[in-house]
Amino acid sequence: MSYEILTTETVADYLKSLQAMHPVFSRFDNLEVIEVGDGNLNYVYLISNRDDPDETVALKQAVPYLRVVGESWALTRERMRFEIQALEKQRAVCPDLVPEIYYSSVEMSVVIMQNLTKHKILRGQIIEGNVFPKLAEHMSTFLANTLFYNSDWYLNSGEKKEAVAQSINPELCKLTEDFVFTFPYEKNETNTYNEELTEDDLNFLHQDGELKVAVAEMKYKFMNNAEALLHGDLHIGSIMTNEEETYIIDPEFTFYGPMGFDIGALIGNLFISYFSQEHWQKLRGNDPLEYRTWILGTITSTWNQFESKFDALWKEHQHDNDPLYFDYPAGEEHAKLQRDKFLKHVFGDTLGFAACKMMRRIFGLAKVADIADIKDLKERARIERMTLQLGKILATQRDQFRSIEEVVERAKTLSPLL
Repeated sequence: MSYEILTTETVADYLKSLQAMHPVFSRFDNLEVIEVGDGNLNYVYLISNRDDPDETVALKQAVPYLRVVGESWALTRERMRFEIQALEKQRAVCPDLVPEIYYSSVEMSVVIMQNLTKHKILRGQIIEGNVFPKLAEHMSTFLANTLFYNSDWYLNSGEKKEAVAQSINPELCKLTEDFVFTFPYEKNETNTYNEELTEDDLNFLHQDGELKVAVAEMKYKFMNNAEALLHGDLHIGSIMTNEEETYIIDPEFTFYGPMGFDIGALIGNLFISYFSQEHWQKLRGNDPLEYRTWILGTITSTWNQFESKFDALWKEHQHDNDPLYFDYPAGEEHAKLQRDKFLKHVFGDTLGFAACKMMRRIFGLAKVADIADIKDLKERARIERMTLQLGKILATQRDQFRSIEEVVERAKTLSPLL
């Protein structure tokens, strides 16, 4: 089938034309189709049988432009090929954390997958103050498995190079390079920000030499360090969860890059939640202490569990590709030294990328509801300044922190738990 943009009126007929959908739906003349895409890039439809709600799928289609802007900002539909490829690889190593794929088509730029009817987007759930006790366990597993099994520490040299070649995603990488690492730190026309922020606040990002050099260093790492296949946009809006299950969605920004980018995206977003929950909890008449403590505990546990799980996978497969390299009496000790040094490097990158992800949300084009939905602009500015301050600390001092606990303590000096 040649490419055409689907609509709520044409989706049902399209599904009926696909043999893969016939085991899913008992009938196609009674389907409810709802367009729910609220992202920047694509259209998302939820389709259900009105007579049997268990017969349901989610359909995602890429269009040849940036949805948030419109047809004036052209994009190729190649991003859907990358997303399908990433979903398949992620599900292969994390089958309980990635939605099931029923059908995909590069020609139509479509993927049809499990509709997560019992789960909600994590960002909204955190804003509402809901607790997810298994989040750190699930996210650390996803990060450890997807990063390890798609890296040089598991793949042989030929497999890794072929995987990198298949995962070049220049258009969406360029969006990240611009909107995460460049535009927020200059007086770019795409930037938007709270009117209560002052010229000094602007200069903090635009004229602070130490900070700008640090961000430029992170951009260079992003552009050059092809360590593992990344999700590429792992903020808390790309996670759907309930108290028992977690699913990671929307990897269209996938590419081979530095491992710390995915981990930092998640941790940076959780620090934004920590700062903003002082406001949201008080607004609901709650004491912020308990919920903000849970957020910091989730940050701490996510990194520590990731580090432990990644190290265990690496140790298990240490000798697969080069069995003689550490084959001598002190070899195991030296192998552990290698693992420790690499994970220290990943930790520093994680903090630097977390910083960039946090700061871009204050001045860049794309906001997050945690902060942007705060109606009291002075209160919002106060929280934004704390976010910027921690961002600078993490970017410029990323290699000085020895543990995630030290980072959490620094965040608490900017915004005490109360």
